[in-house]
Amino acid sequence: MRERETDRRRERDRVPSPLSQPSHPILALQRAIGNHAVAQVLARAPAPGSAVHVPGVGDIKVTGGNLEEWAGKEAPDTVEVTSHKGKHSAKLEKLSTAGTKSDVKVKIASAGKAGEQLNVGGGTELEIKGARVKDYAVEDGVETWRLADFTNVHRTKITHRVA
Repeated sequence: MRERETDRRRERDRVPSPLSQPSHPILALQRAIGNHAVAQVLARAPAPGSAVHVPGVGDIKVTGGNLEEWAGKEAPDTVEVTSHKGKHSAKLEKLSTAGTKSDVKVKIASAGKAGEQLNVGGGTELEIKGARVKDYAVEDGVETWRLADFTNVHRTKITHRVA
């Protein structure tokens, strides 16, 4: 009997280790509800895609282009974009024809590759100063266009990873 009482006192008096305290909310969730449940929650949450924000046009969801080059260490002369035709298309075509310069923000979603850590957000953000929309074209509901002639690009890497 004494042995049980001693074990209970030890358990009560034990101070939690700082290593046992999860530093990331997903780790806390994992410890609370388990691996399988966390995987189901994350599978339902859509990963944010890449997008270009052009003032006066709005956010345009990107489906292709050369954004992967920008997410790396390269700095090409243009940002090439492929997107689906939508409400934004007429304004984008008008900007292309007018040659108007504007400050543009590009969000490049990080690519989750097999064997990497779990990606819970992040990617690369570009703040482009004085960009022109050029070479706008539409074919079968898919539009292609470029951001060019810009004066400056500020690139910010954003990472939130869980081991």
